[in-house]
Amino acid sequence: MTNLKPEKIDENLNEEFKDDTTQTKSEKESSVGTYGESDEKADEGEKEEREAEKEAEAEAEKEKHVEEEEEGKVKRRFKLMPNATTISNDFPHLFPKVHKFLFNVVKDIEIEINRVGASFNYHPSVYYNKTFTSHSLYINYFIRKHLATKHDIELRDRRVEQVIEHSECFETGTNPKLKAAIEKHYKIFTDRNTKAIDISYSIKVVSLSHGISFREPVPETEFDAYYDNLVAIVKYLDSLVYNTVEINPKIDCEYFRAEPNIIFDGEVVFQIKVSKLKSLESNREVISRRKFVQLILYSFAYYKLTGKKILKFVIYNPLLNYEYIMELHDIDYERFEVALEKDVTAFQIKFPILYGNDDSDETGSDDKEKVDE
Repeated sequence: MTNLKPEKIDENLNEEFKDDTTQTKSEKESSVGTYGESDEKADEGEKEEREAEKEAEAEAEKEKHVEEEEEGKVKRRFKLMPNATTISNDFPHLFPKVHKFLFNVVKDIEIEINRVGASFNYHPSVYYNKTFTSHSLYINYFIRKHLATKHDIELRDRRVEQVIEHSECFETGTNPKLKAAIEKHYKIFTDRNTKAIDISYSIKVVSLSHGISFREPVPETEFDAYYDNLVAIVKYLDSLVYNTVEINPKIDCEYFRAEPNIIFDGEVVFQIKVSKLKSLESNREVISRRKFVQLILYSFAYYKLTGKKILKFVIYNPLLNYEYIMELHDIDYERFEVALEKDVTAFQIKFPILYGNDDSDETGSDDKEKVDE
């Protein structure tokens, strides 16, 4: 093994040190410049890194917000969603804050009552077979058809198409003749060249779809309406002066389902109530202001959808040919929403069902009363 002398090692180190310390001035200046550029690049890199981190954080926050929103939608989807009819007519005691608020809104408002034509009674077939609801729906669909023709707009019905296209879920699936009849008469009903007064039977068949969609039994016997009553309805509808009509629009909001009968000009909620009673309910001589709660709920849903307040409400009884009109000066929907949210939340806690029905206003209530004639 070769032994290196200590002095030789020192000598080699000194030479290396000497070489390092004998750099030219230009080399040193060049070196300083390189280091400066490196610092600048490092600063730029750190800046870009910080910006990238901020962008990543913003994106993560955005994704979190989207996830929370989707989670909220899922939670709402699997809660029982009441409909406007449930709140206003079926179970008002379950929505006390809503009714208290709206009662205070309407309690001093006068209701204008107008007789707009001759009054009629139910056809005997309706009495004998107790088909008051079916008759009411028939009249409702008759009015829809005439208004669609008058305003020259397309007429479609979600429930009819549902019981045809998804017949396996309804009575139309087990009764092919019924399905074929509805399908045939729906084409007549939606034909722009047909008039309501000329296709009363087709309208009657089509109107059965409403009950079928709610899995209600189809009447076993036919029911009818007086022809003169239909003529009087047409005469009244022709007297209405509106530019546009929305027929049975679906205007659900986050709190309840809503499908009003008619909206005129985006300014009037028009609801059909078929009854032999002038007050629309037994044990009352005059119509109750509470009858307009349902219409105001539709106005709120329309406001949530469009930002526009509807303050005029009309209830039309085509059997007796009376119209009832209520007009409000204004309504604070922000305050109303607070009351509504509390009631709906309590309702959903009390009834944690995983499904809910569409809004179904059957336009009449005489089938719930004893009809003495």
